[in-house]
Amino acid sequence: MSKSNRVGKEIARERVAQMRIEQARKARQRRQYTILGSVFGVIVIAVVISLVVANSLKPATPTAFPANSVADTSGGIAQADGMALPIGDANAPVKMTVYEDFRCSECEAFETTFQASYKQLVTAGTLQLLVHPVDLIDQNYPGTSGSLDAGNAAGCAQDAGKFQAFHDILYANQPSESTDSFGSAAAMISWGKKVPGLDSPTFEACVKSGKYNDWVKQNYANLTSIDSANGPSTPTILLNGKPYTLPALSTTAASAAQFIADVDKLAGVSPSASPSAPAATTAPAGTAPTTAPASATPTATKS
Repeated sequence: MSKSNRVGKEIARERVAQMRIEQARKARQRRQYTILGSVFGVIVIAVVISLVVANSLKPATPTAFPANSVADTSGGIAQADGMALPIGDANAPVKMTVYEDFRCSECEAFETTFQASYKQLVTAGTLQLLVHPVDLIDQNYPGTSGSLDAGNAAGCAQDAGKFQAFHDILYANQPSESTDSFGSAAAMISWGKKVPGLDSPTFEACVKSGKYNDWVKQNYANLTSIDSANGPSTPTILLNGKPYTLPALSTTAASAAQFIADVDKLAGVSPSASPSAPAATTAPAGTAPTTAPASATPTATKS
């Protein structure tokens, strides 16, 4: 074989080798791009899913508010326009913000112990209640809806001017927290029939539509921001914008008397000018708030 032929073949072999190296390099590059593309795709999907989940958990901005609801600017959320249901004179010197859940056993204990006293203070013009129904107990027992259904129905009762009467009926007939017997429109309509003026097609239609569900959920979202340090709890009470711990003394009479004294002091009212505490001899049912769960696992709440 001539020298020129040998040189030509060597050059050809080198070219083939270089081509194979280049093809292998391009193949590796394609694989890397494919892997990177897959990883990027997984990341994008994960981000999208997280956003969808976050948005699903975030309450929709309420588009409907109960009639005559008011902005509770002393309730810890300055921008919570139209979130509270008022009971009493808007000019009362003391504003009592109450975040409560109709399924909450400690809310029922608060009502049992202090309702007569706060109603007397409201009548005297010393106190105005600003009530925020929330759905905390539904969070403790996933799959239940009694808190939300009751809160929505309370908004419907407010439209008819019957909120306080409906509120009292629900607390007087509250089931245990683990029992979701408030969890249906039919149940709320049935309790509405116990209140003169609520046995009406308008109330029923409002309850069935869930008109105020987003309003109740936003109240709960506001509560979580107020109680962010220790987690949301009910009842959460503020007097003129400052957190207030309900007195838990040896009898309901003593607890109620201390509550009245606290409100009078804040209002600058002489104790002799305010109503006396209702007589009682039994120990209070308890005033420790019911709290939201630390995890998604259903747990029994405090009582």
